[in-house]
Amino acid sequence: MESEDDQLYIPQVKSEVVPKLKQEFETLDEVASFYNRYAKEGGFSTRSHTSKLGKDNTTVKRKEYVCSKQGDSKVEGEKCKRGLPKVGCKARIAVVRKKTGKYAVFVFVDSHNHPLTTPGIVQFLRSHRGVSKVSKVLYDHLSLVNVKRHKQFEFFGVQAGGIENVGFTQRDLYNYGSSIREQKKGHDIDLLYMHFENGKEKDPSFVYRIVG
Repeated sequence: MESEDDQLYIPQVKSEVVPKLKQEFETLDEVASFYNRYAKEGGFSTRSHTSKLGKDNTTVKRKEYVCSKQGDSKVEGEKCKRGLPKVGCKARIAVVRKKTGKYAVFVFVDSHNHPLTTPGIVQFLRSHRGVSKVSKVLYDHLSLVNVKRHKQFEFFGVQAGGIENVGFTQRDLYNYGSSIREQKKGHDIDLLYMHFENGKEKDPSFVYRIVG
């Protein structure tokens, strides 16, 4: 009798999104995008795994992408940094670079040793979350008129017909906002430096010092 630990779960998706052996891709970005789309429809999250470089130590000759639950947590039940416990899942895709420069699938394992996520929740898994370009533009506009971030997230929820349909978490929005502020800090320092340099050109006696 098959135990629960031995049970395998295979994504039930349309055949056109399932990777196939010898299938070719122009770039590794295309490989990652295709596998992640398959994962989203199948109910799991992905991550980049091993790479093997060519003799030039630059060109990637072999690349592997795996289910995010690949590997083992140090302690049973422990969560990894990305919030998902590792359970030794073997699901993966591996590609090799051909002489043509294209990447061909030579390993594809579709079975998982853990239950797959439902469609309503899969969008919140790490590899499928992200603040879209449209949402970023809207965030920037709302920030200009001083709308607080938690209110912005509520607005995104109303716009999407519910927070569960937004496609990213409030933390993702906070992280995006933080990255924008850091970029602006650097830009402000550059502007200040240019301003002081212009002042120095106009008045050679002008002295300044920027303290880091």
